[in-house]
Amino acid sequence: MPAIPDSGDLTATPYWRVFLLFLVTGIGVLLLDGPPGASFAADVDDIARKLQIADLLRDGQWHDLSWPVLAMPDAYVTPWSRLVDAPYMMVTWVLGLFMAPDAAFAAARLVVPPLWFVAYAALAARVIQHISGPHLRALPIIAAAVASLLALPEFYPGRIDHHNVQLVLMLALCLGLVSPHRYAGVLIGLASFLSVAVGLECAPFVALALVGLGLAAVWTGDSDLARRLSQAGLTLVIVTLPASAVLIGPGAMSQVQCDALSAPWIAALCLGGLVLAAMPRLWRHERFAGPVARLSSLAVPGAVLLAGLWLAFPACHAGPLWMIDPIASEYWFARIPQERGLIEGYARGAPLAIPVVMGGLIAVLIAAWYWARPRTAGALVILLMASAALLLTILQSRNFRFPAVFIPLFVPAVLMALSTVSTWTKRLAPLAVPVVLGLALVGLVNRTELAVDPILIMDGDACKDGDFSVLDNAPPGIVMAPSGLSFTLAEHIVATHGPHQLASLPFHRAAPSISKVAKAFIMDDSTARREALAPFTYVAVCTTNVTFDGSVAPLYVALSAGEDWPGLVDVETDRASRFRLLRINHEALREARTNPR
Repeated sequence: MPAIPDSGDLTATPYWRVFLLFLVTGIGVLLLDGPPGASFAADVDDIARKLQIADLLRDGQWHDLSWPVLAMPDAYVTPWSRLVDAPYMMVTWVLGLFMAPDAAFAAARLVVPPLWFVAYAALAARVIQHISGPHLRALPIIAAAVASLLALPEFYPGRIDHHNVQLVLMLALCLGLVSPHRYAGVLIGLASFLSVAVGLECAPFVALALVGLGLAAVWTGDSDLARRLSQAGLTLVIVTLPASAVLIGPGAMSQVQCDALSAPWIAALCLGGLVLAAMPRLWRHERFAGPVARLSSLAVPGAVLLAGLWLAFPACHAGPLWMIDPIASEYWFARIPQERGLIEGYARGAPLAIPVVMGGLIAVLIAAWYWARPRTAGALVILLMASAALLLTILQSRNFRFPAVFIPLFVPAVLMALSTVSTWTKRLAPLAVPVVLGLALVGLVNRTELAVDPILIMDGDACKDGDFSVLDNAPPGIVMAPSGLSFTLAEHIVATHGPHQLASLPFHRAAPSISKVAKAFIMDDSTARREALAPFTYVAVCTTNVTFDGSVAPLYVALSAGEDWPGLVDVETDRASRFRLLRINHEALREARTNPR
């Protein structure tokens, strides 16, 4: 397996040139994504993040992570980190010196994501240099940026979800793994903590990076790797407690929230960091001169730590999504395309573009293993992280962004290694696997068109053309609405400072209320419907011209067709708008023992 050629006769490529080439190419790719603020990658998370930051700007309560717009009927407390909110808040404050607050916040949502991309490009350029060597031509750098196609939309203006921050932190972690700087381990520790603080999607990669670095240090006995590992652990020990107090508050640090930074994760980071910090220092003694002794010094306390965490936090045995019951799973979670595997998603009608791009990344990954021998142990760990990211994406397509971060880092090394491959047959060999897989995907997978049913309309009809003035004049209450309409109502309530609250939005912590929405609108059980509607004041829908059989989602089908329902009374009649707000007469609902349809 040939190594990357060392072009000693060439002048080393200046870092600024690598950075600018990657940055400009990435900006060019971003410009293909449509008007600023209207990215095709935008999703419900962007809307919800806007609501969260708007609430922070309104009341300034940093540690209050409840969303006033939601009442399930219990208060909804988000797992999302204030770390992501902070740049938008600061930029809004600065711009607010020159413009109206709403305009300043709107501008901040357009400005901050591209600023994160500048950081992304700066880190990617440096990591590429460490992986591929100092001599880089323009084409491999441009190719690396283009290969990041599936990750770049996360940095488009208006794309304010937390994924762009996660991707930047993953590159910071990669830089800590490959940088020869004496204190590179500090960067590993900081990136590891901040990644967990922002969201748990990157926790597998953080764990793989730390374990991989530890195994490399154990196997080689390299003092630099041992120092790097110890620095990462010591940084976790020093940073975790004070930073957690700043981000979530001292009170929340003792709570058990398995899906967010809280006691289980704080304990894991602190105690795991203690093991990583202390054990490499023991390796200086003669009794730890061999790899077996070094491995035992890490594995034994690591196993004890994992067992202790398992026993100390039994609530987390069911995982971070324990609150999703079978009803919420059937009518909501199981229908989310990104929760399926890549092949299943394609079979259910997802576009072919993502599998095609992923096929190209598979080819690069195979070529990286086949040709471009990693120059350092850190580069090998990143290659392992890239392989894990690809596997996770095949199993659950929500991970598609991460292979698009890790794998392109090896594109220049692969292109440089091409010059050492003697025949076209060997050059094309890495394409064999993705081509075979692609042909099998297209030829063997039976694609099914997405069925248009009432549930799809409930989720997709945002009713942007609705007139919500009836809501402004109605007495305060909690409104149960389909998920598509709920987001529009949430934005309207926040913008108008309305007194109303919503029953749910489609996020996992709202699963108990999502079940109530399903029981009310979708299930054909009058008793369950009455119980689901009991905590709420209003029901809201938008009428549609699509005709459905009322056997599926009977309440929604009836109301969206403009029909009446016992126990539900229109707040205003004879309205031209598609939007209907109906007050719940709970006594009449109890008397209506059977469905009217």
